[in-house]
Amino acid sequence: MQSSTRRLRRARLASFLCPFALGLITGTDAQAFESAMSLYPKGFAGFMSGFIPPQPGLFIVNPYYYAFDGSAGASVRDGRIELGVDIAMDAVFIQGVYTTGWKLFGGNYSIGGAVAYAWADLSATVNTPLGTANVSPNNNGVADSIIMPLNLSWHTGNWHMNAGMSFYVPTGAYSTEGLSIGRNMWAVIPTFAVTWYDMPTGWDLSGAFALVIPGENKATDYQSGVVFQLDWAIGKHFGEWEIGIAGNIVEQITDDSGSGAQLGAFRMESFGIGPAVNYTAMIGAAPLTFSAKWQPDISATNTFEGDVITASLVFVF
Repeated sequence: MQSSTRRLRRARLASFLCPFALGLITGTDAQAFESAMSLYPKGFAGFMSGFIPPQPGLFIVNPYYYAFDGSAGASVRDGRIELGVDIAMDAVFIQGVYTTGWKLFGGNYSIGGAVAYAWADLSATVNTPLGTANVSPNNNGVADSIIMPLNLSWHTGNWHMNAGMSFYVPTGAYSTEGLSIGRNMWAVIPTFAVTWYDMPTGWDLSGAFALVIPGENKATDYQSGVVFQLDWAIGKHFGEWEIGIAGNIVEQITDDSGSGAQLGAFRMESFGIGPAVNYTAMIGAAPLTFSAKWQPDISATNTFEGDVITASLVFVF
């Protein structure tokens, strides 16, 4: 029983690490928020997202794959309006989180960081003085990075929660010519996640909230609006498995602005939902957790509508 409980506790890290990755792979520059996509990729968080193991000294490594394939009626990229935009992007990244022995406001203190390598392909129609032209740029490279200097986590009965502050750092290459992997902007992203988990029945209800507060892209004079995002999941544990549904909500709450915002306020919103699964195995004394989700969009306005597919492994040391 003790071994099973320890395995479950450590396996829950899989869902916490997903939202932490934030916007590393949305550098496709495709514009509700500039690029018509938030810096925080929708659908990252999932099962047990409010739980971080309280044991000090734990180091978690999380290789993560994220794919999105979608389309939008219009967007602004590098100061040009594009119509009928289709995009496909893939990224593989590594996240790391370390739980310290320090406490603040009664919560356990953790720090972390993440870096990614991304591939992107885009096709669209551009209006020019000579008529319309089709463009099909593609690119790959190291994406922007995230640092998380602060995360606090608490546990009380069946309730588990964590609150953090992350910073989006524009480390990816950026150019106003072609398709850029980097976004050429900084951002502050406060996050909060909560989980209600009942071990006797195996039920897990989780939600992860993020508020994306972006800086200006000075190269295009584009100030993207603030975006509220919620990733949620409902699942049930069956031994080593957890099976259920996961969804995402994206809502832009302030207008885009600046001379580069040629489509005006252009607030984006979207909603997606689909199946999710976790599986945990023991490698010696250490747990290894595999997670996968598929979340097709049910609706999308002023942003890409498509399919989010994620898969990840979580190692705990």
